[in-house]
Amino acid sequence: MTLPPELLKHKTLMLAVLYMARQITDALGVKIDAPLAEVCRATAANRTSIYEQARRLLSALTQLATAKPGRPEATRTANPPLNHASLTIAVLEYRIHHPGAIVEHEARTTYAPQFQRFILEHHDRWTGTLEDFAKATRIPLDTLRDWLRQDREQLATDTKKRPPVPCNPSETTRQIVDEWERWIGPTRAFIGHAAKYFDISPAQVTRVLKILGIISARPRRSPFRYRGTTHPLCPGTMLVTDGKWITVRLLDSQEDLYFNWQGTVDQTTGCHTAVVISQQEDANAVHQAYDRSVEFLAGVAPDALLHDNKPCYDDDKLRQTINNCGTDMIHATPARPENKAVLEGAFGRWEQRVGTLKLDDTDNETLISSAVEEIVRAYTAALNTVPRDEWNGRSRMQVLQLVCPTMEQRQRDHDFLARLKARQQAQRRGRQPDPDIRQFLDQIFERLDLLPNDPKGSLRRYLATYFQHEAIRRATAIVAAKLDNGTIDRSSAHRYLAKVIRSQQDELDLEKEAAELLELCKLQNQNWTHREEQHFDQLSADHNDQIELARAVAECAAHGGVPLQGIFWTRKLLELLKHATHLVDAVKCHLIRLYEAPKQQRLALLDQIIAQELALA
Repeated sequence: MTLPPELLKHKTLMLAVLYMARQITDALGVKIDAPLAEVCRATAANRTSIYEQARRLLSALTQLATAKPGRPEATRTANPPLNHASLTIAVLEYRIHHPGAIVEHEARTTYAPQFQRFILEHHDRWTGTLEDFAKATRIPLDTLRDWLRQDREQLATDTKKRPPVPCNPSETTRQIVDEWERWIGPTRAFIGHAAKYFDISPAQVTRVLKILGIISARPRRSPFRYRGTTHPLCPGTMLVTDGKWITVRLLDSQEDLYFNWQGTVDQTTGCHTAVVISQQEDANAVHQAYDRSVEFLAGVAPDALLHDNKPCYDDDKLRQTINNCGTDMIHATPARPENKAVLEGAFGRWEQRVGTLKLDDTDNETLISSAVEEIVRAYTAALNTVPRDEWNGRSRMQVLQLVCPTMEQRQRDHDFLARLKARQQAQRRGRQPDPDIRQFLDQIFERLDLLPNDPKGSLRRYLATYFQHEAIRRATAIVAAKLDNGTIDRSSAHRYLAKVIRSQQDELDLEKEAAELLELCKLQNQNWTHREEQHFDQLSADHNDQIELARAVAECAAHGGVPLQGIFWTRKLLELLKHATHLVDAVKCHLIRLYEAPKQQRLALLDQIIAQELALA
């Protein structure tokens, strides 16, 4: 430990420390000149903790050594107003009663969402400047500005609700549980805090939290590729085909050439049955890949060929030729690449393992094309011959070429393919886009400057066919906020918008199902929300102020819980705001700042409040 020069100059202070050290060694029964390791063993103390306490003492002694005698220098500024002092006291009291509100690290400081909301609510009533507010709360000025900007622009980052903590007979575990229930900061910071506080390792604290279910352990991934995500078919029954662009860089002329890899794989085993390299993805390339696949399968045509929705697969001559061979061509579900996951995964592995091909362009074009084809063939052949756990050590090629299905299996596969083809055809020609929703989407794309990304309107037509106004509204709010802060690129924002609309539609369907379940329970006289009703009555009795009551109900609705509880509190909140419209702005502001509640539920509540306020359908 290096002692500062100003500390050594203060001889009286240093001698006083030495005098106290002698008194302490006599009381503890240790020698002052003994090594620290020996002292730790004799007193059963932790050496790391001793180093930390020594640094704290050194900092305190340095302040004592540099302090000047006499009365402290008077400040030039006038005494702060009463609200300045009362705000400082309120912030310090909050930090005392809520450990973890502020966690200081070596290079940064983290703040709990509850503490951030506490500061913002006090700023709403502040009448002075922001600089004075920062001094009173002891929060950096730049941090306050970021909070205020975030509060004006969008919902904050989502944080998960903590699960309830079960009881445990172990005393150490019980102490960790008690400390966790008081903690409001980040979980990672709590692990370090508890390790120091209880003098155990961070790994032990993490293990206790996992056992109690407070944090979830990562589930082990299944070693099998086939995990029930696809309907199980007999190998060789259905093939999957798609195209991928391959880049070839010519080293001599520094020119980039692009070739289409028309891949075809078996849906069940993932075995590559054909490789065709062409100038573009067209019907001719698909036909070549199909012929080579049939040859690979020893002349046995597959029952179905799954493909995406590109126009080349709708070529009449191609479809007639393949259908005449006894193979049905089936479209994949729109906007669901999981249908062709076995082939899309192979394309992804190509980018990871191979990438751009570098060739010498001193040869002719045929040599270049054949070289590309041979490289791809070698890649797919290596995949086909690797032993697989799901096939008991056999490779994909062995399983596919040695398969001998029973008549029952083939009949089941034929029945499934017939149902799949009928369902996909019905979906393609069944529903029509809603004109009102289509007009609404046109306005959204124009507002977000996304019309150049969908010039023909095919994406808007698809969205207007399958999704509702509420889901589109919520998704648009999310995408607009991310475009404003630069989180996503505008060139790909239309695809991101479609994905968010789909997820919002799922959330909306779940809300409606929960509401229907609640109504059915009422018809059967099953009161599954008895505890919530008692809780609401208690909140009404505890809060005389309507604003505080509305905020408390909004918190219950935002945290949700099981679907029935979420629907109960949402209805209570909307009913309360319907008869007290002057509370709407305060509740919306509180929901935006409720950072510890799930972001998805807060956004849904804001959407329903605004829809009720504007009398939207």
